[in-house]
Amino acid sequence: MPAGPFVPSNAFSSLIIGGLIKINGVQVPLTLSKTISKPGKPLLASAECFAKPGGLLPVRPPSKLPPPGNLCLHVSLEPERLGYGRVGSVYPLRIDDNNQYTLPSLVIKVAARRRSDDLAREAWFYEEMEDIQGVAIARCYGFFTAEIEQNSEVLDWAESDADCDEEEVDVRGEASPSEDDGDTDDTWNLYAWTDSDDLVMEEFSWEAVFKRNDERRKLREKLRQERRDKRARIIEPTRADPASVCNRSDKTFLSVLVLERLGDVMPIGVPLDAFKPDVREIYSDMGRFGIEHIDIRWRNILAAPAIDQSIVCPYHGHKHQWRVVDFDLSRKSNHLHSGIETAANGWLQTILDGLEEGYVVEPWD
Repeated sequence: MPAGPFVPSNAFSSLIIGGLIKINGVQVPLTLSKTISKPGKPLLASAECFAKPGGLLPVRPPSKLPPPGNLCLHVSLEPERLGYGRVGSVYPLRIDDNNQYTLPSLVIKVAARRRSDDLAREAWFYEEMEDIQGVAIARCYGFFTAEIEQNSEVLDWAESDADCDEEEVDVRGEASPSEDDGDTDDTWNLYAWTDSDDLVMEEFSWEAVFKRNDERRKLREKLRQERRDKRARIIEPTRADPASVCNRSDKTFLSVLVLERLGDVMPIGVPLDAFKPDVREIYSDMGRFGIEHIDIRWRNILAAPAIDQSIVCPYHGHKHQWRVVDFDLSRKSNHLHSGIETAANGWLQTILDGLEEGYVVEPWD
């Protein structure tokens, strides 16, 4: 591999990937083309006092990249799935022709069926935060799409179709422990604090909170199974959307996002004082662009690459230890930077305190 700086993130106009699809049971390489991303939905402040001067969304800084290149990246999919979620699955890549340029280790996020627009929106946020790629977020090498034949078998699609959109899997690809279905008749009341007799303030205890959260998880699994059963009976047709990146209802499209490979999640059950300031700083970095992550979770904060390839943060003067991922739910807002910071820090404090105590706090808990 040649030494020197990494190739610019806009150097590739196409991608040839092996191991992703089969046609008539035979694996074939697939060529994808770089595609325009889809802007995320803006969020405007409800009151003038919360908004930036003028009430306008922050303007994207001018790109520092050279003119777009015309290189083709040749890669192969490694079979080990690192994780999956609502939008798609993440796999490591093997670079097959890296004799012209320097690249970090890469992963590919493969959009689930009918999730291309969500992945296009995530790509847009990476582009919006170009200045902090390799600083607070992963480097992004592009959003690519291809039309595929109707008889193509896409790795992971059959399994993803059966999974609930919010099925939990950890970042190393290990399935989360399963739980028994809940049989309680009054299931929806589990979501209301005051409807649980053992959670009145006079009798508050962490044991009661954990019990309540366990009941919630059982309910979610029950609802997920009901949706899986429904999907097995009804195949949802692809709906054409004029604003969609793949808007042909009579075609099948495959979309991927190529990203720098990051490290693991934060440890659980140990002091995190050494990490807390850095995590707050990377969320502050994103807030400068008006980006509200929304999906602040333990699984979406990953360690910087093991090889020291980070860029010094232009706002804090040092290299960050952590990166944020998953922006399909994010929003660009005209809120004050201080307001975005405060909102993020409040939720981060809850997550980090829980990790130190030995448990994971999720947005729905």
